[in-house]
Amino acid sequence: MREFFYPKSIAVVGVSERPGNLARSIAQNLHEFSFDGIIYMVGHRGGIQFGRRIYKSISDIPDSVDLAVILTPAHTMPAILDECGSKGIKRAIIESAGFGEYSEKGKDIENKSKDIAKKHGIRFIGPNCIGVMNLKNGLVVPFTPFQDVFARGGISIISQSGGVGISYINLLESENLGISKFVSIGNKTDVDENDLLEYLLADPETSIVCIYLESISNGKRLMDIARKAKKPILLHKSGIGDLSRDIAASHTAALASDDSVVDAALRQVGIARFRDSETLLDYLKVLPLPRLRGNKLAVVSRSGGQAVLAADACDLAGFKLAPFPEKFVADVEQHFRASVIKLTNPLDLGDLFDYDIYTKIARETLAQPEVDGLVFLHTYVSKTEGEGSRKLFETLTDLPGEYSKPVVTCVATDNRELSYLKQNYQLPLFTDPLQAVSALSLARDFRHDIEVGHASMPDNLNVDKRLVRSILDLCREESRNPLLLEALEILDAYGIPVICSRLVENEEEAVEAAEKLGYPVTLKIVSEQISHKSDIGGVQLNLRSAEVVRNAYAEMMTKIGEHAPEAKVRSALVQPMAQPGSELIVGGKQDKQFGPVVLVGMGGIFVEIFSEVSRRVVPISHEEANKMIMELKAAPILTGARGSTPRDIESCVDSILKISRLLSDFPEIAEIDVNPFRVFNQGKGASALDGRIIISEPNTL
Repeated sequence: MREFFYPKSIAVVGVSERPGNLARSIAQNLHEFSFDGIIYMVGHRGGIQFGRRIYKSISDIPDSVDLAVILTPAHTMPAILDECGSKGIKRAIIESAGFGEYSEKGKDIENKSKDIAKKHGIRFIGPNCIGVMNLKNGLVVPFTPFQDVFARGGISIISQSGGVGISYINLLESENLGISKFVSIGNKTDVDENDLLEYLLADPETSIVCIYLESISNGKRLMDIARKAKKPILLHKSGIGDLSRDIAASHTAALASDDSVVDAALRQVGIARFRDSETLLDYLKVLPLPRLRGNKLAVVSRSGGQAVLAADACDLAGFKLAPFPEKFVADVEQHFRASVIKLTNPLDLGDLFDYDIYTKIARETLAQPEVDGLVFLHTYVSKTEGEGSRKLFETLTDLPGEYSKPVVTCVATDNRELSYLKQNYQLPLFTDPLQAVSALSLARDFRHDIEVGHASMPDNLNVDKRLVRSILDLCREESRNPLLLEALEILDAYGIPVICSRLVENEEEAVEAAEKLGYPVTLKIVSEQISHKSDIGGVQLNLRSAEVVRNAYAEMMTKIGEHAPEAKVRSALVQPMAQPGSELIVGGKQDKQFGPVVLVGMGGIFVEIFSEVSRRVVPISHEEANKMIMELKAAPILTGARGSTPRDIESCVDSILKISRLLSDFPEIAEIDVNPFRVFNQGKGASALDGRIIISEPNTL
């Protein structure tokens, strides 16, 4: 990937003397940013531009070329790439549009271009992109004209959309945040976000990577790369709903993944997801600061009202206000002209007008061992207090490094002064106390220490793969999903506890099964066409006698005939009523980008109403499975809140791990839904009372 950012020579293909020629803007940018290599321009009409010859073909260039930047009609691309290959050019950036994002014909051209590039060993970025920027060496090749007004720094950007990428660049420029590299990947036909992310994480000139994606090329690889990352990764993944997915498909040939799975995967490996530009800026401002060692902040403010707002913001963000020792308060009080303000945290400096004292108090505050970070609020009029305030900001800029604690500054002043501060001071600057504190909470919650490598898949399980294979093969032969009893048998084969069940085909068999299992019992319909049995009377509970079982069986069949007359009813299942416990749902699915995903949540009939679910991408550790349960709002019920009996959480953790193994061993299992999964009192285990398994069509494997 380095060759895309550090070429010694570039051929800009598509340049002409015509007004409005976009490829000419690429060459213009290279001159504007003083590219430190050789620039060749290529266009089939030839001519002169910027005092230099426009070659009519790549082969006419007399010297070797490291990188070709191409902006010509899509139909010309196969021939141009073939010419690049003959010339020995191994890297290309294709900024042209009109490929797979546009039409089927364009897709054919895109595939042909990819094949030709592969034949010659050419790696390329794009097509349908706006190119690459490296401010270190002046490599700026977007077809959008730029002026060299950008601060240099450690932020690198990968964007699938050129327009969004430019908006990020402009956003960083407005806040004077330093840029290192930028790359627009468009259709990412060859080089994708994972290739570039891996390079930028190793790039010594990059300290933070910001990514915008409409689709994820390889979720597993993204997770592997992120686990090893020593630098923050910030990601905006769009295309979360059906409407935006349709737009994305026509814009960059994007295919969306299940957004809840994306969320889970990113959290799992410490990638911070953002959804708006304000959150992006907050991350970029606070992540370079020293890490918060704890959760206690100090607020120092010139305005009492601003101090109250900041205290409210701390409460909303879950921060604590650090207690100030009596000696510290007494020392601060000596600087006040009158004892009219009660000193506490937040510290109101309203009676002070000495900027040197402000600096001293800020230092003394950060020196307190109970203080983990400082929010400094400053309100001033620039015409009368601008000079003193700017000197104060110079000092505040140095304090995080001196005390190894984060300091954020919230300023209330006029817009002209604010713009000056942003362009001239490298301090995290905010204009609202809530935003300042919220930004610190982002830094606090950012997962810096992700374990490198994968969690190990459970391998000490006593499983019966042969039984599972035989059931799945039978279902495939009969073009159906496993029936209820078959689903329970599959779960049992992997050591997941299931309730004892008897298959019956009439009322008398139901009574006989109930007598053997012992009353009370449950009666459930068995049909591949009926998923939600309880919705149409397909579940009868707490049946306590032979007569009640007979009547329930007849009533159930009648209701099924009324509500689902097209359903093929094979039989019914008789189960003993399970002992009381907490009902969860455990299960999983195959995600097209990330592979097997497991979930746990509130179960029973309310699972879809509350949508209280925690997810993880497989493989997961025992600790991670336990965290899944603890994330649920129902977790206090399971752990024994307010004197109630704790449930057997360990049994639930064990079943989650076994389902993860089952999904990994049999990728044709598209979904597993164990609901309800009843968790009994601690030490009493758990039991799958119902289960549903969906298998993939053969052509989707």
